[in-house]
Amino acid sequence: MRTFMKYFVFLFIPIFLTILWLAGVFHEKIEAKEVKRERKTVSGVVIKPVKVVKEVPIAYTGTIVAGDRAEISTRVMGYVIDVKFKEGDFVKKGQTLFVVDPRDIRAQVNIMRQRIHQAEKNYLAAKANYEAVKKTYERFKKLLKEGAVTQQEFDQVEAKFKAAKAQLEAAKAEIKVAREAYNSAKAQLSYAEVKAPFDGHVISKLVDKGDIARPGMPLAVLERKPYKVEVAFPEKYFGKIKVGDKLEVYVEVLRKTYIAEVVEVEPAVNPMTRTFKVKALIDSNEVKSGLFAKVFKIEKIEEPTVLIPKSAVFKRWDFTGVWVVDKEGIIKLRLVRLGREYNGYYEVLAGLSPGERIIVEGIEKACDGCKVGG
Repeated sequence: MRTFMKYFVFLFIPIFLTILWLAGVFHEKIEAKEVKRERKTVSGVVIKPVKVVKEVPIAYTGTIVAGDRAEISTRVMGYVIDVKFKEGDFVKKGQTLFVVDPRDIRAQVNIMRQRIHQAEKNYLAAKANYEAVKKTYERFKKLLKEGAVTQQEFDQVEAKFKAAKAQLEAAKAEIKVAREAYNSAKAQLSYAEVKAPFDGHVISKLVDKGDIARPGMPLAVLERKPYKVEVAFPEKYFGKIKVGDKLEVYVEVLRKTYIAEVVEVEPAVNPMTRTFKVKALIDSNEVKSGLFAKVFKIEKIEEPTVLIPKSAVFKRWDFTGVWVVDKEGIIKLRLVRLGREYNGYYEVLAGLSPGERIIVEGIEKACDGCKVGG
């Protein structure tokens, strides 16, 4: 009995009291209710309502082209012995770009010069003979009237006179031909130096020193401003785009937007592509030919469209969303489905409604459930 009492007092009673303490019997009761989480405050973000438009700029692919472009070539054949420029250099009209070995042409010029000299000698000899024969002819003509010579004798002298006259004319013509041949050879010699046809930039050098240049073979490409953007518009715009209209042009590599004036409109639609070409002038020294550009044309849409700037889009793996701010200033991450891109904006197909506010700058500071602070 004593043993039982010892166990009861020193073992069971402490265990029982411990259980009651753990159950909270000896603690003040706290009413059960929802624990409110303390929200984190976010500052330094820019909040704007979503943009709702009834017109959107549609982008069409364009290419920058030069106002004037020339493929420089030579009219003579020979080795290129000197190149007087580098790609990208600005050259002036008349400036020498290439020098082609002129030795063969110079030899032809010397030959033509000697030919002229010989023709002139032949002419002097023919003229002296003509003068002598002419005197005899004049004398026999008087003698024939006086009856001192026969008709046969006069005819022989007259024949020699006509032959001498023909030889003189031929010698004179030979001088003219020789001089023209000389001038032609001399002109060919001038083509040994290939010169710039206008002021501009050399955008391509196609031969080097030691290469063989051939007539008609391009040696370099020269171009000058003003630069234009060339774009093919669909036929639905045919007749609606006119010379003098303004187009918005975005050059991606420069990350700049320009306002270009339409200067050329193709007068017919291509039946194969159902497009027509338009050229618009860009007043800038920054653009260069060959650059990719986007040309925007404003187009009306049937229903209002929600647009959001690129800076507002939050992407993580396959998830695309935006940070929406409700009336109480609470930030929530929402999934959206995006459509086409319009000059720095995305079309929102699903996930946002007109009037809602989103974070457009500082999205890296946003967090789901946070509150926007000052």
